[in-house]
Amino acid sequence: MGRLKFGIIGCGLISNWHADAILRIADAELVAATDVSEKSRKAFSEKYNVKVYDTVEELLADNVDVVSICTPSGLHAPLAIQAINAGKHVIIEKPMAITLEQADEIIEAAEKNDVKVSVISQLRFSNAVQRVKRAINENLLGKLVSGDVYMKFYRSQEYYDQSGWRGTWKMDGGGALMNQGIHGIDLLCYLMGPVKYVHGFTRTLVRNIEVEDTASAILEYENGALGVIQGTTSIYPGLPRRIEISGDKGTVILEEDKIVKWCIEGQETPADLVSESSTTRSFSDPAAFGIEGHLLQISDMVDAIKSNRRPMVDQYEGRKPVELILAIYESSRTGKTVKLGK
Repeated sequence: MGRLKFGIIGCGLISNWHADAILRIADAELVAATDVSEKSRKAFSEKYNVKVYDTVEELLADNVDVVSICTPSGLHAPLAIQAINAGKHVIIEKPMAITLEQADEIIEAAEKNDVKVSVISQLRFSNAVQRVKRAINENLLGKLVSGDVYMKFYRSQEYYDQSGWRGTWKMDGGGALMNQGIHGIDLLCYLMGPVKYVHGFTRTLVRNIEVEDTASAILEYENGALGVIQGTTSIYPGLPRRIEISGDKGTVILEEDKIVKWCIEGQETPADLVSESSTTRSFSDPAAFGIEGHLLQISDMVDAIKSNRRPMVDQYEGRKPVELILAIYESSRTGKTVKLGK
């Protein structure tokens, strides 16, 4: 198998992270793109010197192996299914879908067509997250007691106003949790394991949008530990994402992509831990993060295709944070605790 040919559907902001990552991978080649906006297509073509198509159908008819879905969230599932049914491997920006029915349709289509799916959750690939994951797997923290994530972000009203799809149920699928918070929620599920019960509250307190700009939830994990999710886009000036994992033998704390606390019974703090501030500032600026995570995840997808293995964050993993977020929405709407995996 030679170099994998990539096409991108959607030439908005996030497509640049995909394109720049693809260009740095030896076994990958960016060959095509499409967008509903002629202006966006033209700008993307000029920047990356690739062929652009007027329609998705034309792109899928081309000789592309992998398609990146970089459109507004509400279009992720239908476009992913269309690409999968055309026999293409697919990389889907988060969230993979905005309903569980859509997520399950993606899973069914991928199984039927025997293609690979990778759902963008690039933070999983950071050295800090992998180190915490190993510590948990090796039982260094002992019996897990609590797993919490705090995502106190800032997005201005102008951020929502400049794009007709942001902050809408139809195209965004949710607000502070489904759009911005899904990365932290995915990491919490990845590190702590499945959630059994959730009780949540979502509110629109500041921004003029349909969906929530503030949310809190209490979790019970299947392993018995308890946890908290806080997500907002309505506080100034915005604070780094913080994940706290504690057991009866230790605690580790992540801020963005750095470990800022490593306290394990009977251990000295490892000398190589660096606690300086992260360069990631996406908590206050949606474009203020590097391409390293996308580079690692897309490289993983390339290797998965060539090695015929599952990508690290496949469709089954991508479904998990969507299920939890939708359960929080249901709990807030009904006032009842929701059991997952019903």
